[in-house]
Amino acid sequence: MFESDTKFRTTGKDLSWSAKIFTSSLLIALAFSLALYSFMLAVSEPAPVSEAITTTASAATAKVEITAEYIDPVWAIFIFNTLAIFSASAGTALFLLIHPLLIRDIELRTVNRAYSYFSIAFEKLLMPINRLLQRIVAFKDADFSALGRTDDEKEGTIWQYCGYGKDDYRMLAYMLPYTVPVMVLAVNGFLMGIMLAFFIFNGAMTGFRLFGAEGIIIGLFYNAAFFFISIVPHGIIEIPAILLAVSVGRRFAFVQSHELIDRGLFMGNTIESLKNDVSVVMVTVREYLNSRYLWKSFALMVMMLLLAAYIEACVTLTIVDRVMPVLDGLVEAMFL
Repeated sequence: MFESDTKFRTTGKDLSWSAKIFTSSLLIALAFSLALYSFMLAVSEPAPVSEAITTTASAATAKVEITAEYIDPVWAIFIFNTLAIFSASAGTALFLLIHPLLIRDIELRTVNRAYSYFSIAFEKLLMPINRLLQRIVAFKDADFSALGRTDDEKEGTIWQYCGYGKDDYRMLAYMLPYTVPVMVLAVNGFLMGIMLAFFIFNGAMTGFRLFGAEGIIIGLFYNAAFFFISIVPHGIIEIPAILLAVSVGRRFAFVQSHELIDRGLFMGNTIESLKNDVSVVMVTVREYLNSRYLWKSFALMVMMLLLAAYIEACVTLTIVDRVMPVLDGLVEAMFL
C-alpha cells in the first residue's frame, strides 16, 4: 500500500464527524422549518401556509424533477448524487486551488493602491463575521487553538495591503479544506430536514381538518411514516454513500490542516514565502488526488449510488404502495 493511501484512509472519527454534522443540519432545518410554518399559520390562513409548504418542498426536489423530464429518472437521481460525492471527496482538494488566487490577489494590491484601499475596507467590514467563525471553529476543534496568534506588526510586510493579518490567513487556511465537506453535509441535511418538516406539518394540519384536535397526532405520525417509508429503501444506501464521500474529504482536510500547523505554513511576511507555502499545499493536493484510496472509494460510492437510484426510481414506490394501505386501514379503524 502506498504511503498516501495510508495517510488519507478514513477513520471512525471521520465517519462520526460526518454523521454528527449531517444530523445537526437535519435537526436545525427541521426545527427552523416547523417554527416558520407555525408562525405563518399563526398570522395567516391555512391555505396560504399549505401552499408555501408545498412550494418549499417542490423547490427542494426541483433539480431532479426537471432533469428527469429529459433523461431516465434513475440517471437523473444518479447524476446529482454523483456530483455531490465528487464534490465532497475530490472537490475538497480542488477547492484549495483558491490559495494561489488569494496570494495573487495580495500581490496585485502592492501595485494598485486604490484596489488595495477598497479591498482593505471591505475585508474590515467582514472581519466581525470572520471572528465569529473563528470562535465557533475553536470551540468545536481543539487543534484550531494550536495556531495561536503572533500579533506581529503589519507595517513593512505584505500584510499591510490586507484588511486582515497573517494569523487570520493561517486560520482561514486551516478552515478552507473543511468548507466543501461541511457544505455538502449541510445542504443534504437541510433538504432532508425541510422535507421532513413538510410532511410532519402538513400531516398535522390535514389530521386537524379531518378529525379535529385529536387528529393532529395521527396526521403527524401518518405523514412521518410515509416520509420514512419513502426514504428508507434507497436511503439506507444513498445516505451512507454520501457520508462516506464526506468522510474521505474530511480526512484530506484533517491531513492538510495539520500540515499547516506541523510545518508552520503561511508564517512568512513576503509574497515569496507565501508562494512557497502554497506550493507545499499543492503537493498534498496532488498526492491526495493521485491516491488509489480516493478513487477506489469513489468507485465504490458510485456503485452504491447507482443501486440507490434504481431502488428510488423503480422499487421505493412499490413498497410505498404496499405499506401505506395498511396504515390507511389503521387510521380508518381508529376514526371511522
